[in-house]
Amino acid sequence: MRCIKKAMLFIPPAFTLKDSVDINPLPPLGLGYIAAVLQQQGIEVKIVDALMLGWHNRVDVDDNLIRIGLNFEDICKIIADYAPDMVGVNSLFTKQRNNAHEIYRLAKEVDPEIVTIAGGAHPTVLPEMVLANENVDFVVLGEGENTILDILKIIEGKDNNLQLDGIGLKQDGKNIIYPKTKYIEDVDSIPFPAWDVMNIDIYFGLKSSHGRRRHNRFMPIMTSRGCGAGCTFCSAHRVWGKRYRMRSCENITDEMKQLKDIYSIKELMFEDDNLTLNIKRAEQIFDSMVNEKFNFAWDTPNGVAAFALTESVIMKMKKSGCYQMNLALESGSQYVIDNIIKKPLKLDKVKPLVEYAKKIKLKVLIFLIIGMPGETLDQIQETFRMAEDLEIYEPHISIATPYPGSELYDSCVKNGNIDPEFDLDKLFIRSFCINTEEWKGEDLKKVLNDGINYLRKAKYRKHPHMLVVDGFRKLLNDPVGFPAKLLRFST
Repeated sequence: MRCIKKAMLFIPPAFTLKDSVDINPLPPLGLGYIAAVLQQQGIEVKIVDALMLGWHNRVDVDDNLIRIGLNFEDICKIIADYAPDMVGVNSLFTKQRNNAHEIYRLAKEVDPEIVTIAGGAHPTVLPEMVLANENVDFVVLGEGENTILDILKIIEGKDNNLQLDGIGLKQDGKNIIYPKTKYIEDVDSIPFPAWDVMNIDIYFGLKSSHGRRRHNRFMPIMTSRGCGAGCTFCSAHRVWGKRYRMRSCENITDEMKQLKDIYSIKELMFEDDNLTLNIKRAEQIFDSMVNEKFNFAWDTPNGVAAFALTESVIMKMKKSGCYQMNLALESGSQYVIDNIIKKPLKLDKVKPLVEYAKKIKLKVLIFLIIGMPGETLDQIQETFRMAEDLEIYEPHISIATPYPGSELYDSCVKNGNIDPEFDLDKLFIRSFCINTEEWKGEDLKKVLNDGINYLRKAKYRKHPHMLVVDGFRKLLNDPVGFPAKLLRFST
């Protein structure tokens, strides 16, 4: 039995490819919620974003990989100086797990009595792997606001009548996992994130934070949890559940007032899996933003589902400050959407919505995925042709990646689409690790590059003046490398 008086929560350093940094730091919304719950229990909390605090520290790991973030020696000193009773780490991606595990080890090195807790998407989908580490005491599966309270009761010896759910722990020398079956029904009951226990000023001014930002002072916000779409490539339902749970418009408005009045926020990033799934509630939120005269600029970095959009809600998005609508379309093939990705979207609905958004001067971007098992090369070409037809020449294109916890991962393992010896440490966004009878991962690299060049050429055919505009901009940004890139493009 131990009384928890001080807690320290970490975002760990992160690995990325040397020639393609794919990391976007942003204020840690999830840890902010956990910190707020701990504060309500009278616990002193400190959040340490080791990635952001060491953003300019790049350490070579091998020929292709670097680690960004604070050195582990500095992290050890931070833990020792603060002397917490509890250390929690938000571990989002399987490929980053070793950085998280090093923090657990350092905590135990500083004081073996420190309670260590693993949370985030990776421990949620692979709890047995994480709990097997001798330095991990508890694993949180899925959303953690209620689970952290159960962990406190266990630590303090008040667990006699607990019905454990969504938690992994060590009992009598064994690792026990209690599956996640319950989710917070009244999401309005969750306190607003505790931004006061981290240095949020270090994020302000970043040009890129989950996408490019328009204002220096920005902040993430989440108005709902869960998504019922069931896309096969996604593992978010393992964290948030499949049922859509919504905060009230009043609760969201109150948080926005706090962000504006206390932190002088100018821009919001709605981090919902699907902000507009409930059209009536979405319109209430946007109307409230107008009525309260918040004047936020805002964006949806995770995208919004086109199947849950109308012209009316798009107009209200625009009026309330939305400057960019990101549509999660995934594919230009209706067959792929229906049978492989399993997204409830009809493509014939998309073009009228895109044309309307452009008509009211709302920028439109689209998210695409290529390389799903069962997808043919012809169907991939349909995706590029759809982007051309929509006149969106620079879509965000992902390569299908089998993240543990997704239906895609399970099917790839079952059907042999990935090597049985594939190293999870190499599971990057563009690791090209899926192979099928029609194409191999290596083939997709050329397909991707050809598709990007196809869209560029289509853009300049349709808008010749943009060749000069884009060329001048790129020459200013890269005066040495741009001429060589231009030569490759022209050939």
